[in-house]
Order: sequence, then structure tokens, then C-alpha cells
Amino acid sequence: MSSENNWLRDGYKTVLTLKVCGWSSIVMGMIFFLVPEWYAELEGANTENIAWLRNLGAALVAVNGIGALLAARDPIKDRNLYDVVMLASVLETVALGWSTVAWEFSATERIFIIGPLVVAGLVSIALIYFRPKMDS
Repeated sequence: MSSENNWLRDGYKTVLTLKVCGWSSIVMGMIFFLVPEWYAELEGANTENIAWLRNLGAALVAVNGIGALLAARDPIKDRNLYDVVMLASVLETVALGWSTVAWEFSATERIFIIGPLVVAGLVSIALIYFRPKMDS
């Protein structure tokens, strides 16, 4: 298979991964940003200090959301932006995984922590695997 056909196959997967990352980050980010109290109550957490959730929501919308959708327009041309989105996703996933292992949450409904961790892990792995290659 020619390298152009490989790009068409892999490029589609790269763009799809960026769109999944982008739209899922915008949805979760807007929930965290606009109604963090609702999400905290949904997961059975206290609402005493939810500023961290609102801040995470803003970052998810801006970097992982809008950044991923912008990079999806041309992942090769915007590879630097792609790398920023990928790094943010991986670091956020590692942080969420670490906090889950140590159970640093006041949440009692584990599915609302574990579920997003699984999705974030899959998206991060896909971002790494389908990262655009540089032309030689």
C-alpha cells in the first residue's frame, strides 16, 4: 500500500480521534465549568471546594476541546497543536489515574470517576498511536 493510501487510512483515524477528544472534552468541560455543583452531587461528592472542577472544565474546553477540533482540520500542518492536545490529554489522564488509585476524591459514586478515566485513557492512547508522522 502506498504511503498516500496509508495516510488516508491512518489520517482518517487521526481526525476521528481528534474529533472524539474535542467534542467529549467540550461536553465534559462545559458541565464542569457551568454546573460543577450538579456534577459533584451526581458523583456523590461534597461541594465545598469545587473551584478545581471549574478550572479543569475551562482547560478541557480550551485545550482538549477547541484545540483538538482546530488540529483536526489539518493534523500534519498543525502537528504542534496536535502535540499540545496529546500532552494535555496524557497528563490529565495520568493525574486522574493517580488520584483514582489514591482515591483522592470525596465522591461515593465511583462510576463517575472510573468511567471518565477509561474514556480519557482510550483517547490518550489513540492520540499517541495515531499521531501524524513527519514527512521525510
